Amino acid sequence: MVRHSSTRAHIAGKLGTLCKMSFVAVAAFGLVACQSQFQTPSDLLFAPTFSKARPNLPYTRNTQFDCRTFTGTGWKGIAGGTVYDFSDRYQTNQAGCFKTQDQCLAWLSAMRSFIDVPTFIRCNPYTA
Repeated sequence: MVRHSSTRAHIAGKLGTLCKMSFVAVAAFGLVACQSQFQTPSDLLFAPTFSKARPNLPYTRNTQFDCRTFTGTGWKGIAGGTVYDFSDRYQTNQAGCFKTQDQCLAWLSAMRSFIDVPTFIRCNPYTA
């Protein structure tokens, strides 16, 4: 009996050591992965999740979702409004043509995250 309980204590001790080592390994990997992205705690607290600069808007021009080259039936999404990027303020409007309504709504969702004051955001059935 005494030997049986000492074996349990030995296994529990090994398990505790293994958990600690696993935690340290995961924490070290996380720190290494984030090292290039975040240099100080203020970077982590105040870094924007995405840039609202004009080149970063989700454009459809010259892609498979460009309405100029779309053929068949599907959905046309249009979105427009005012974008505020700190001290910059500009108007944008975009249109995209999609095969399914879900694709159109997903694109509109992405546009909503960029447009601060929307003028129009909608998906309509479309035939090219």
